[in-house]
Amino acid sequence: MARRSYIRVGFVVVLSAALAALVASDPGYYAHETVAGDYVKRIDVAGRRREFRLHLPSGFDRTRPLPLLLVFHGSSASASVIERETGFDALADSVGFIVAYPEGLHRGWNIGECCRYSFEEKVSDVAFAHALITQLEAGLGVDSTRVYAAGYSDGGTLAMLLGCGMSDRIAAIATVSGTLFDPLPTCNLSRPVPAIVIHGTGDTHIPYAGQRGLQAALRGTHATLSAPQVTRFWTERDRCEATPQTTRLGRVVRMVYDCADSTAVTFYAIEGGEHGWPGGGRGWIFSPRPPSDMSATDSIVTFVMRYRLPSRY
Repeated sequence: MARRSYIRVGFVVVLSAALAALVASDPGYYAHETVAGDYVKRIDVAGRRREFRLHLPSGFDRTRPLPLLLVFHGSSASASVIERETGFDALADSVGFIVAYPEGLHRGWNIGECCRYSFEEKVSDVAFAHALITQLEAGLGVDSTRVYAAGYSDGGTLAMLLGCGMSDRIAAIATVSGTLFDPLPTCNLSRPVPAIVIHGTGDTHIPYAGQRGLQAALRGTHATLSAPQVTRFWTERDRCEATPQTTRLGRVVRMVYDCADSTAVTFYAIEGGEHGWPGGGRGWIFSPRPPSDMSATDSIVTFVMRYRLPSRY
């Protein structure tokens, strides 16, 4: 009998330790988002269970409305990867905003033929973003006039599609190493959408100069726009001045276009910069070394936080 008691006690101790380790490794599955910290959450959208990571900044108080930044990972990556390589969480703690990192189905987004599973299954990532914003506004007291979308690589493309399709909910957007496909998306803006575009000229994955027909099995047969063309896409729709204010710092050339309704489009070209998050970490050990000439994270937060939706929205 004594031996059985020891076995039971040992089993309980081991099980308790395992559960404690699980909670410690992923507290979001068990904790309720009422205090500052990191969470993993789920939401049902159009019959699919979707997941996202959530960072509530230091000193979080749901009675004090905070801005919300959605950050979308690249294809074949994940929410945890983009969270780690961008460092938005530390800046959120300092500045005071909420960060959500949505998880793409099968590590991808439905942005066109490039992304086979989501495209063929007609996954609506726009509906996912819409439902996520609605839930966080209701549950966390998010400032609904200060919701922003940023993304890297194909996630940057999705951020731009959200800018086109949700200009009544997204105050400003940011894309890093992203592109748009030909034919271009429908973009019926209800207002000018401030945009920041960051791209390295040495990017061979999503080329700075655009491409047509290359990597057809992965990215479809449509042309991808060059980074200057992506910038022009936004300057035309935001009714910007034709000539930007241009400055240079080392390998970084910054072009700022003044646009309608006191908005702006800012384009950063990093000479020789490869496919990576500037100033951030590598997504994978074999990923290109990110450009260190600027901090995309700092530049994006500084840019988007200047804007809010007009009160009529």
